[in-house]
Amino acid sequence: MSGPRTAANTTGGSFRMIAVWLLAGVMAACGEQPRTSVTTPSSLPVPDATTAAAGMPATDASSQHDTVSSAGHYLAARQALYFNDVGQSATFFLETLEAETDSIPLLRQAFLTQYYYGDIERAAALGRQLESLDVVVPLGGEPGTALAIRKADWTAALILADKIAEDGTSLVLAGIIRGWSLVAADRGDAGISALLEAGRLAVSQDDGMPPYFRLHAALMAEHLGLTAEAEQRVIGLDSKLRGAHLLLQLAALHARRGNWEAVDRIITTRLSGQFNHRLVRGALERQAGTLPGPHRMIANAVVAMALAERDNESGQSIAARLRFSLFIDPGNEFTRLLLAQQMADFGQNEQALATLGRIPSDGVYGQLARLTEASVIEEQGDAQTAIDRLRQVVEMDPENASLHQRLGDIHRRHSQFRQSRDAYMAALDLGSDSGGLHRSLGVSLERLGETGAAETHLLRAIEIDPSDAYALNYLGYWWADEGRNLDEAIAMIEQAVSQRPDSGFFVDSLGWVHFRLGDPVTAVGYLERATELEPSDPEITSHLGDVYWVLGRHDEARFKWRLALSLSSDETERKLLSDRLEKGLPASEIPASITPASKSGNRTD
Repeated sequence: MSGPRTAANTTGGSFRMIAVWLLAGVMAACGEQPRTSVTTPSSLPVPDATTAAAGMPATDASSQHDTVSSAGHYLAARQALYFNDVGQSATFFLETLEAETDSIPLLRQAFLTQYYYGDIERAAALGRQLESLDVVVPLGGEPGTALAIRKADWTAALILADKIAEDGTSLVLAGIIRGWSLVAADRGDAGISALLEAGRLAVSQDDGMPPYFRLHAALMAEHLGLTAEAEQRVIGLDSKLRGAHLLLQLAALHARRGNWEAVDRIITTRLSGQFNHRLVRGALERQAGTLPGPHRMIANAVVAMALAERDNESGQSIAARLRFSLFIDPGNEFTRLLLAQQMADFGQNEQALATLGRIPSDGVYGQLARLTEASVIEEQGDAQTAIDRLRQVVEMDPENASLHQRLGDIHRRHSQFRQSRDAYMAALDLGSDSGGLHRSLGVSLERLGETGAAETHLLRAIEIDPSDAYALNYLGYWWADEGRNLDEAIAMIEQAVSQRPDSGFFVDSLGWVHFRLGDPVTAVGYLERATELEPSDPEITSHLGDVYWVLGRHDEARFKWRLALSLSSDETERKLLSDRLEKGLPASEIPASITPASKSGNRTD
């Protein structure tokens, strides 16, 4: 069997799922990784930019325009925005501004791009210039506030927080900064009150006050030496927090209080296998004697706010808050990890790898950084280096079943089925029993010709998760292709399609099975729908051409085969399509059950 092509066995996993686990902060088996971004909605991290084509690499915008004139600099800046190159854009907007110093639109653009690029000092200067002109710009007071915090000028930070609050969309941010600045200035009671007031502004109808405010109120009490109050505020809090970054901050507080039972409970029951639990414990032990300063606390709170509000924030705001956080706390590993993920999301892979390289492997987020590096490298097309990097992670944490499964996934994505089988078996031996693991192992075994074992594991995957559309589609297609268990096979594929109606691969499977079972009339509708869903897939397009040929629609068949040929880069597939264009569909590939009666009502050339 050539195997049904589904998103589960043809598309690469993405490092973006790491961010989802990180935010969920719960135990999770390492299944297939959908392409998910931590910065949703996924807009460009720059203002007023046209969305670039997916996967568009960052380019040197200066090569696209004559930048001798200010108009040329402006066009170059816009081009850089289009290609997600915020650094180049920031440079060109500044160069344009040198020639047109009184242009308020250029001042706005220059300010925003400098902020998103991370040049906080220059952004602060531009923000002050805009303020002197009585021009209000979103985020305008934030870079100056970041400068005050970094200098520990808490009086200035309080004044600037009030300035930030004038932007009604930044009231929560202003309250967080005001609260911690008051604590740092030895006005603790007022600081906790200011923080909780900001929390009330963030209350949602369904979930109430975000629990990270309760965490930071406890941290403020700890900072003020109010030990009993700090411990009281965190009672039961671990069940409320949903982000691993927040859970780790709570674990660090417990570690400083010497409550190692609570620390171990968080690590073992709430952190996924993407963390190296041993290294996390070691890092918390090393940090237990040090109380983080207000800079770290503000940086963590700002990122928590940005992530909690990510459904209502643009990619621009999240990018700015990450830069804000890293500027005031350059050693913040979590912020650096998120920033690297965002860079990679926008195709800035080299910058992402450089950023990840600054996260130590033995730190709390070290394993996540190395996993993210492997995924970025894989997306760059260097599969072997990515595999080698991932093997190094596995060697550091050999008893972690999810890492073995992740290693199996990358081998499977690159058709190294023997290695993927061995990695999946290692995960099973370590006690993993997830549906995703059994499905992936079943696929690898089938590709190796170990059909009995493959079927056993696919059935186990469906037993564990009867709604696993990938396993249903794979096993149903397999059975139908071999003429076995036909009623159940069709039902499986139909269930998969009902759950994933927008999957062109699943719809193609259903149409192709109907064709193989001798019903081209039913098949053609599904295959036409599949090509609409996956218009650039050569195999789906070729399938539709085959059915058109059997239905006597030869001109349309040749058109589809010609289109599939233009889409395909596989030499075997291209040879097959060329033969079809020359000779038509071979009789040997027309199901025997298809008779002239099957084609009733169909036109011919």
